[in-house]
Amino acid sequence: SRAPAQVCDRPHPLHISSRTVAQAPRAPPATGVCGSGHARGAPGQASSSMEELQALGYEYRGGRLLAVGKDEGFTFKDQEHYDALADAVLRYVTSLLESEAQLRPLWLPLGAESGARCPIYVSEGFDSASKVLLLIQGSGRVRVGVWGCALCINKDLDQGTMLPYLREAADRGYGVIVLNPNLNQVDGQPIPGSETPDRHVAYVWESVLLARCRGDASVDVVAHSNGGRALLYFMADCEAAAKRIHRLALTDSYHMAPETKALGPEGKVLLADRSVNYVPHNAPFGTPVEEWVTLGNFMTQASKGCPCVSAATPDHASTNQASLKAAFDFFAAEGK
Repeated sequence: SRAPAQVCDRPHPLHISSRTVAQAPRAPPATGVCGSGHARGAPGQASSSMEELQALGYEYRGGRLLAVGKDEGFTFKDQEHYDALADAVLRYVTSLLESEAQLRPLWLPLGAESGARCPIYVSEGFDSASKVLLLIQGSGRVRVGVWGCALCINKDLDQGTMLPYLREAADRGYGVIVLNPNLNQVDGQPIPGSETPDRHVAYVWESVLLARCRGDASVDVVAHSNGGRALLYFMADCEAAAKRIHRLALTDSYHMAPETKALGPEGKVLLADRSVNYVPHNAPFGTPVEEWVTLGNFMTQASKGCPCVSAATPDHASTNQASLKAAFDFFAAEGK
């Protein structure tokens, strides 16, 4: 049996108006140096995370989740075991952001040494890089560095995580900021500035990107599913953000007509002229798509306000790996 994708990777419910999701006032930008050390529940090194997986009967070999000592993939046992395994997978991936991708945690809110905090992950020297890449995941169970939990379990880490994007970004000279929009509270305590995915995106933009990165750095963004909606929600209130973004690669973004219409002129120009949405469809890769169905929801290009093209896969979360090369080529293309 396969891991149920809907448990791991379900995007933001479409029937809820995005502009009512996060009504709390945005936290003001903070200053200072982030706290050191891991908050409760944060992962240790990859070895201890692997031991946690092995205690549940599985391990990663060659990027694939296999039964310990066997060449057998995941078999569903019961929901309790699956939930424990999925959480262990997420912790293992987080450890790889440090051990494999050579990123480091930057704890939010900046300057807080105690209380509820969450880490984003940044590359060494991201603040002095001439170009910066922001990676924003979708909603649901997924945590920092993961596109789709079920893909990490049923397929492999290249399909389900941001690691291939991080390798490509390093090869192309990007400074990287990996957001963590779904970690909004610790032990029931809201994380200041990250109480919702929308506020997290705003906080990272204002307090990390603007406050720490070079003012002349080119900014490219990859946003998946609800990550695209959260970004557009922020841009509706911040025209300067839309103007600052060089190019935007969306992977089956879950923004809808209300978010598109709420954008100012700069945001609409960004969507129309400097963005592309790679959507789940069986047409050859890059084929323009006017209509598609994703996770049972009917979508149209007209509601997105940007070019939408086939990712040549019917799977929502698989659009990320499918569009990796095209996204980076899009960022590197001449002109705007």
